[in-house]
Amino acid sequence: MGNTNQQSSKLNTDLSIKHIAKYPKDYSKDKKYPLIIAFHGHGSNENDLIDLSSQFEDNLFWVSGRGPHNFGENGYDWYELPPNPEKLASILKTITIFIKELKTTYPIDTNKIYLMGFSQGSMISLSYALAFPNSISGVISQSGAIPSDIGLNIDAKNLNNLPIIITHGIEDRMIPIERAREAKDFLTKLKTNLSYNEFHMGHTINNESISVVKKWLDLELKK
Repeated sequence: MGNTNQQSSKLNTDLSIKHIAKYPKDYSKDKKYPLIIAFHGHGSNENDLIDLSSQFEDNLFWVSGRGPHNFGENGYDWYELPPNPEKLASILKTITIFIKELKTTYPIDTNKIYLMGFSQGSMISLSYALAFPNSISGVISQSGAIPSDIGLNIDAKNLNNLPIIITHGIEDRMIPIERAREAKDFLTKLKTNLSYNEFHMGHTINNESISVVKKWLDLELKK
């Protein structure tokens, strides 16, 4: 596949979602790797979360997507604001196509696909998990929530024991901690395998929260 470092820095526009890919350090064409699909927050872009990869194990394949809707200079969203069920359903359909494309484009282990989101990206990740739990292995939700009045057909049966980790700041003024606690109660009732974590921080990711996520993912990948 050529020079993986060069490929990692280029924006791929060939698939349903524009993205950048980061190959594992031990990349071999004969191996398949666990996949992290990263979804940025409101008004950000594909470069927002990819640097987190340096804090995780080297044997992961990372794909960081760009939202399809422009929001300011070099800023993008996953759906046009304000959100509604139709807009959400549209991006979830696109993500379904995107995941299928990734399986045939990159050297990934199709049994180990994790969604990682921040803020709006977490809302998208959790929404996708609720609707299509069989398509993924788990969700990393950071400073997010479950959108209100999303109109999803929730696949409750297959959500049973789906691994999900939530990290959220108690001082978050963008998405208040109450929204995260609501998501906790909702996902607990659906019997997901939920790890819920609160931190003294705002609307962000810090070293403490990412350390908890890393430990969670390390354990999941060993199962």
